[in-house]
Order: sequence, then C-alpha cells, then structure tokens
Amino acid sequence: MPAGPGPLVVVLLLSLLLLVAGIHGRLQHEEEEEEEEVQDQEGGSSSFTLPVWAPHVPESGEERREHFRALMAKDMRRMMRQVPELMSKTDMFELPMRSALNIAQVGMYVVVVRIGTPALPYSLALETANEVTWINCRLRRRKGKHPGRPHVPPAATTMSIQVDDDGGGGGSGGKSKVTKVIMNWYRPAKSSSWRRFRCSQRACMDLPYNTCESPDQNTSCTYYQVMKDSTITSGIYGQEKATVAVSDGTMKKLPGLVIGCSTFEHGGAVNSHDGILSLGNSPSSFGIAAARRFGGRLSFCLLATTSGRNASSYLTFGANPAVQAPGTMETPLLYRDVAYGAHVTGILVGGQPLDIPPEVWDEGPLGNDNPEAGIILDTGTSITYLVSAVYDPVTAALDSHLAHLPKAEIKGFEYCYNWTFAGDGVDPAHNVTIPSFSIEMAGDARLAADAKSIVVPEVVPGVVCLGFNRISQGPSIIGNVLMQEHIWEIDHMSTVLRFRKDKCINHQQLNRHHKKASSSSSSSSSSPPPYPAA
Repeated sequence: MPAGPGPLVVVLLLSLLLLVAGIHGRLQHEEEEEEEEVQDQEGGSSSFTLPVWAPHVPESGEERREHFRALMAKDMRRMMRQVPELMSKTDMFELPMRSALNIAQVGMYVVVVRIGTPALPYSLALETANEVTWINCRLRRRKGKHPGRPHVPPAATTMSIQVDDDGGGGGSGGKSKVTKVIMNWYRPAKSSSWRRFRCSQRACMDLPYNTCESPDQNTSCTYYQVMKDSTITSGIYGQEKATVAVSDGTMKKLPGLVIGCSTFEHGGAVNSHDGILSLGNSPSSFGIAAARRFGGRLSFCLLATTSGRNASSYLTFGANPAVQAPGTMETPLLYRDVAYGAHVTGILVGGQPLDIPPEVWDEGPLGNDNPEAGIILDTGTSITYLVSAVYDPVTAALDSHLAHLPKAEIKGFEYCYNWTFAGDGVDPAHNVTIPSFSIEMAGDARLAADAKSIVVPEVVPGVVCLGFNRISQGPSIIGNVLMQEHIWEIDHMSTVLRFRKDKCINHQQLNRHHKKASSSSSSSSSSPPPYPAA
C-alpha cells in the first residue's frame, strides 16, 4: 500500500485552508459594511461632493483669443464626429456651380442639386451666410392651390424677368429687356423620401424661424424668414434626401437634409432661381449636414461673375486636392452667428496701409463678442459692404486714382465713372491704373483682389463703379465680386479658412465624372435642364 501524506503535509494543508477562510470572511464583512453604509446614505438626505475647478483662462488678449479658438475647435470636432460617414469608402462629392449674372441678370452663384425620390434637379443660389435651404414648392390641396401661389404652372415653367439696362438703377431713360429662366417646382407629394416635420416634434422647435404656436401633432412645422435684403420666404419644413456624385463617380443618397418647402417668396431675385442652398453654420443648413459626413470640410471655386452661361465650377464636400496648392492662404476660421469670418488686421491700397481704427476689427476673444466688428464672407451678396470707418478711407484711396474721370450717377453706387474698363485695369490713354487692393488677415493671409473685383465693369455700357458700398451696422461683408476667381475652403475640423487665386475653369475631378453623373441624371428625369438658353 502506498504511504499516506506525512504529518508535515497535513499541517500545511490545514494552515492553507484556515488562511483562505479568513480572507473570505474579511471580504464578506467589508462588503456587508459597505452595503450598510450605502443603505444609510440612501435612507437619509445626505450627499457627497467632489471638487470641480474652472478651466484656466489666460489674461492677455492674444492668449485668450487662442484659448477660445482651441475650445471652439474641440467642440466642432466633437460635433462632426457624432454623425457617421455617408459611405466608408467615400471621401468627397461635388455639385456643379455657375454664375447667374449672364443667365438671369443677378449677381449670385447657382448650384444644381438633385433633391427627392425620384431625384429632380433644382438650381439653388449659394449662400454661405444663410441657415435655411428652401425650394419653390407646390403643396397638394383639395382645390389644387396653396397659400401664396394661387396658380402654379406644371413641374417646370419659363419665368420672364424684366431687367433695366441701367443696371438696376431705375431712372426714366432706362430700356428694359426680358430674360427667360426655367423654374422647377418641388412637389413633396411626388417624392417618396419627403417627411414633413410637425409642430409636436422636438426637431421642429429646434429649427430656425419656425412659427408653430402649439405642439399640435397634426400641424405642419411652418417657418417665416426675412433675410437681410428684405427677401421673404415662408412654408413648411421637412426632411429630404439629395442624390450626389461621389468620388468614384457613382450616385449616392445624402439623407437627413432639412428642406424648406416654400409656398411664398417675395423680393430680391426669387424669380431667378429655384431656391436657396444654405452653407451657414447651423445644424439645419445643407452645408453642415453634408460636411459632417465628409470630414467636416467644404470648398467652392467662384468663377468670374461675368463668365459665360456655359462655364461651370464646383462646390465640394470632403477633402479637395485643388485647395492644397502653391499660394494657398490659411487664417483662423471665425464663427459669426451663422456666417463665417476671419480676423482682419488691415487693408492696403496701392501697397499702403489705410488708417482704420483697430477696434473696427476687434471681434473679441470668442470671435463673436462684438457682433458689429470684423468681417464675414457672404456668397449671396455681390458688392462688398463696409462700415463707415472702413468705407471712407477705402473709397477715398481708390477715388484718388480715378477722380480725374467724368463722374456718373448710378443708383446704388456712390462712386461711378464714365470709363470703359480695360481687362487688367490699366488704360494709359485715359491715365488710369486701378491700384492694388488687399485685405490682410491673421496668420499672414492676404486676399489680393484683381482690378475687376475692385471696380465693377460695365454697370451700364461705358460706366464702372467702385465695388464697395456703405453699411450702417457691422460686421462688414465681403461679397462674391471680391471673392471671385478664388477657391475657398471652410475646414470645420481644424477651424481654418483657406483660399487662393484660381480661375476655376480647369477642374479634373469635376470633368472626369461629369459625363457619368449627367448620364445618370438624364435617365432618371425628363425635367428640362436649369437655365437653358432663352
């Protein structure tokens, strides 16, 4: 028989068992005490506190500015990452864009966007300082009518726009001409992807300009917007999808877009386009909704405002290689309510800095503490508008180079001259040389304007005007005339504004996929193309 365990082994085993039992008993006792303590706290009115310290804010002005810029950048990155990408292998998409000056006689840029299911094309005016995307809309009613538009033609119709030859200046001697523009009406009842918001939804209450009076689940979420140029639009909010051509040339759906189905429009140039494409800094804007799915970046290249009706550039969401090229300027991006701005450090005319009070440019540490200071970008505005403290020295400096020319009176402009514009702004025969003009920005960025951006050629035949107007209240506004022939990128992830000179007429990405997108578009819709020749 095998020998049993020796006495020493038995003692060791008994000791080990006693040790384990002691540890288990202690742990159990501690757990019981902990449970009793928690129960005591829950049974009474006691509480516990932990210290919280406020973040340190630097005292110096420049350090405070950088501190708050970093906070804004962190918040924007956090917001951008909360929404998944549209496609895991998709990094960008583009929309064709044109100047409407030689098409509908209005100084704006129009982007063709395919909205709804089936997707139909709509020509929408590009606005970087607007937060509502809306389309001329026809709601189905029992009698085939809806408020604000008692009679609506079929899906598309030719609108006649009367334009004065005196450049909009009125006057008794101005001749009039008629421009025909194709208008497309959006019909929610014919789109399977339309989902209207109701007043009972939280999403409705968060939308701008909503006019709901009570959270009634049977009432559509209505809105009424009055824009800075006194244009009025009203209608109902809904959610829709857009069809876009992505990087590989295929057509994909972009969901979750807030669309205003506009049943009433008045003022401005509402008859020259199908609606507004908003790029403003608001969760409801098309620009933010699309950028959040494509890396937080959007860019657009503005053709010359006088480019022909067949010339086309692009609006891009996602990484755009065309932005990163020699000569690209970078400056911190400022959020001015729904608009985008940059910190200006000075303005030079003919290479000489102008005497402008520095407080005019002081937006404050957050970039929006002083809402009337600084400057914003607005593609929906043509002329550049400056507060008096900036407008007076700018126009005085430019007028000193043109004051010898005969003056002309044109409504809407203060400085106009009888002179036929030369392509580069140099005309030795009339002793005219348009001086250089540049806006200096933080980060050593400089927006240098060409002659045709400083003066507006041929406002009427043989007359040019300075491309600046006075604004009574800030911030000042850089309009699309000064922004033309530049590519611009708004990078939310880095809170950086990038721009550089570009004719915007040779874009390989757009050219490569244009035929494929056009072929897909024509097969899914028989609607006429926007802005055909009259």
